[in-house]
Amino acid sequence: MRSSWLRWSSPAIAGAWLVLAAASAAAGPYYSRQGTFAVGGGFNNPVGGDNQYFNSSGSMNVIVGRHINPHFTLQGEWTHNWLGIDPQVLQQASSDSISFDNAYASMWSITLNGVLRARSEGDVIPWVTAGFGYYKRNLELTQTAYVYYPPVWDPWWGWVDGGWGPGEVLSGQRSTAGMGFNVGGGIDLPIEGGASIFIDVRYHMAFLDGVDMQLVPIMAGLRW
Repeated sequence: MRSSWLRWSSPAIAGAWLVLAAASAAAGPYYSRQGTFAVGGGFNNPVGGDNQYFNSSGSMNVIVGRHINPHFTLQGEWTHNWLGIDPQVLQQASSDSISFDNAYASMWSITLNGVLRARSEGDVIPWVTAGFGYYKRNLELTQTAYVYYPPVWDPWWGWVDGGWGPGEVLSGQRSTAGMGFNVGGGIDLPIEGGASIFIDVRYHMAFLDGVDMQLVPIMAGLRW
């Protein structure tokens, strides 16, 4: 079912970009720059079946794109989502053969998105977006142990002796990768110097080695 969904979803999203670009060809004046850059951060909410394993945590994104016309932008996006693991999941996973003290999870993606703005001027500029690309989820298990810290050079104190002390050692890790898509919307709030503050809400769906991941990040940041 997943493969058939991917066969029709990716061409459908690409076709939607062409329709949105053509529909906005007669829009008003261009933005002051043809290129665009944005960076932001916020939090995420696992949804669907994933919300029983993960808790809300932080998110960030970096965006580089080009304004095709005043209403339509094509942009590449890198998004990183930290994933908080539910403590009950850690307790259930612990056993005599598997021992760990902490677990860390994250998912990052690189996607190509189209953005359609309802208008190109005003105090509030709403927009919608859709895109697809590569997703990767990482999981690390660690144990508390005594580790050796080598000597370091400090510009103020000079050489600081190393030694043994409490720390974390990696006891296991797993990575899964696959394709996925995202859809969402938000608003731009223009400020001085041709920049704007943005608010971004997305739904991400990643198809990862038999365990799909659904996530809703909510972020805010600056766009130039």
